[in-house]
Amino acid sequence: MKRPNKKNRIMGRVRSSDGSVSIFLIIALSMVFMFVAVFIDYARVAAMKVQSERLARAAVRSVMSSYDPQLQQEYGLYAFGDSSGDFIMGKMLNESLSPGERGDAFHLLPLELDSSGLSLERPLGKYNIFNRQISEDMKYKAPIDFTLELVNKFKPLSQSMKEASNAVDVLKKLRKLYDKREEALDDMLAKQRKAGEIVEALSKLIMNPPGSSITDTSLGGGIRTAADAAAQYNDYVTKSEEDAARPSDEEKLYTDLIQSYLDGVSSMSITISLKVEKIRKEQDKLLNDANERWEEAQQLNEEMKQVIKDAENRSETEGYDQVTRDNTPGSDGSNAGDAEMIVSIRQQAEKLIHSEELLNGLKSEISTQKSRWDAVDSQVSGLLASMGGSGMMGSTIRASSSVQDYVRKYGIPGNDNIPDRELAMLEQFRSSDKERKATEKKAQMKLKEAAKVINAIGGSSQQSNEIQEQFRELQRYYNGSLTFNEGQGGSGEAPIKGKALDNDPYDAGKSSMDEMDSAYGSMGNMLNGIRDELFQNEYAVHYFQHFDITRLEEIVRNPASADQLSEEFAVGKQEVEYILYGFHNPAGNVAAAYAEIFASRLAIRTMEGFVVNSKMGNPLLILAAAILYGIEKAIEDMIQLCQKGSIQLSKYVPVEITYRDHLRMFLFIHSNNEKKMSRMLALIRLNTGVNPADRGTYASGEIVTGIRLWFLPGITKALGSVFDSGTDQVEGNRYVVTRNADFSY
Repeated sequence: MKRPNKKNRIMGRVRSSDGSVSIFLIIALSMVFMFVAVFIDYARVAAMKVQSERLARAAVRSVMSSYDPQLQQEYGLYAFGDSSGDFIMGKMLNESLSPGERGDAFHLLPLELDSSGLSLERPLGKYNIFNRQISEDMKYKAPIDFTLELVNKFKPLSQSMKEASNAVDVLKKLRKLYDKREEALDDMLAKQRKAGEIVEALSKLIMNPPGSSITDTSLGGGIRTAADAAAQYNDYVTKSEEDAARPSDEEKLYTDLIQSYLDGVSSMSITISLKVEKIRKEQDKLLNDANERWEEAQQLNEEMKQVIKDAENRSETEGYDQVTRDNTPGSDGSNAGDAEMIVSIRQQAEKLIHSEELLNGLKSEISTQKSRWDAVDSQVSGLLASMGGSGMMGSTIRASSSVQDYVRKYGIPGNDNIPDRELAMLEQFRSSDKERKATEKKAQMKLKEAAKVINAIGGSSQQSNEIQEQFRELQRYYNGSLTFNEGQGGSGEAPIKGKALDNDPYDAGKSSMDEMDSAYGSMGNMLNGIRDELFQNEYAVHYFQHFDITRLEEIVRNPASADQLSEEFAVGKQEVEYILYGFHNPAGNVAAAYAEIFASRLAIRTMEGFVVNSKMGNPLLILAAAILYGIEKAIEDMIQLCQKGSIQLSKYVPVEITYRDHLRMFLFIHSNNEKKMSRMLALIRLNTGVNPADRGTYASGEIVTGIRLWFLPGITKALGSVFDSGTDQVEGNRYVVTRNADFSY
């Protein structure tokens, strides 16, 4: 066999090597092409994901751009309108994914929309959503307006109002205790006096008229007193001896006279005995009652001391100090009024306390009276023991003298009457009481004048059916909002009531000061940390209509004209008042606002009254005069407010405060945010016809898109795990992605 030559062997190896290289190159090129193809599709998928994300966001934004213009323009609120969200979303996606008109156009990412979905959530009618939008709208202007327009006006009065509130609180409590204490002491003296008066009847049985001696008289004159029996005693003895000396067979001349005398003495002895027994029981009861009344007076005196002590640490006035301390823009930090003068009046309360010496002296006199009665009882008992005996005349004189002394000291008016002297001493202490009582009566009459106006406003019954139907519809919307927010603070409780005007001037003054405590406390809390309540309250007065208070001018002058203003009480003319009080009747909210403004004016004017009447001396008289001044000036203020819509805050702070400013202050006092929000939502629904519970503020959209893969679908499917990501997946030769987007107003 012929062996190939060397050259041929070399050429064969070359050809074999070329074939191997070709196969290797083909394989290498295939691998490169496969990876390039995969990465091309991977790049397209990555771009598709970004594009799908953008499409989803754009679609949801497009839907939410269709907010309700009426809600936004009238109330600054954002909620989806009445359009179809699915339609808007579908239209936007279809237009975005539609191919161009050119036939030779090359689409690198020919996205295909598989499906889309939209969910509208978080309705505006929910408290947390409504509150968040209010906060967003008011977060800048509310703190500024609140500080400049309200706090800075009231701030200069903070310390004077604080001291006035303290003074009213302590003096009102002291007045009640003072009157009870003095009444107890009067009753104590009356019982002591009664104990003396009832003994006078005993005096008339012993000797009438009383004297220091008894003249002998003959039998037969009758026995009406123990003195009559004593005066006839010697004659009785004489005649008895004469009859006894007569012979037994001789007629007794004085038998009838003697028997009549003995019967008279026996009868008088029984009468005196019964009378003294009755008086003894009455004496014990009266003097024990007097002692109990003294104990009551002493206890009341101790309570008064405690009231004065507690007044130095009254927590209700912390808000005044907070407002004073806080540095607010536009405030010079000055204080108006005369807080030190009011403090000095309050410190005069010590004058109302009875000294231990005086009270102990009164108690000691009760014990002395008991001892004197015991002496009288002893003398009368001695008299009874001597009735019909030889010592009767002396016993009668001693008993009569003892009884007369007791009656003179405790029963008969005069210089010697001890209860009268003690009462005169107490009357010196009460020198201002008559003037105070007269002042209180005048204040009560003035308070009734103010109450007539409030009752006239609240009692206005001539309302049109249309207005009444408005309130009924508003109440249905309000109840619907409470039900919708059940579990978030909503409930069906009664509406908040404004401060009722108390019939008693002191109660009215104290209530007005309590309200001012709440007002300054709320201001202090707001300054200490801005809260949702501030935003809600300021939102209410910015976006809702308040009543035109000048429409009440005629009613203030003539309460009988209230029915002429029936059309003025429509819902749309008193929205803020409704938000504040929540009465579902035409006149209730305005009447409540009027009463509460009167109370606030009473508080401020009473503070002024303390300073004006500070020279009166007696702190209780100053309090009565201050409240009378406050009522009179508050009535004048209400007339002026109803004439021009604003009044001067105080004679010490001559800045104008409007009717609207008062409402802003009351919104803080009546803190019930959930109900306020439901009332606002009810008004929005009534005014716009839009139910906030049906309007979403949050959209959640979902779109499913896909693209066809260009290269090696089989390989791509084999490498599907490279592309799969959560909800994204390969379906045949298509890659499908699901994207979600959310948007909230």
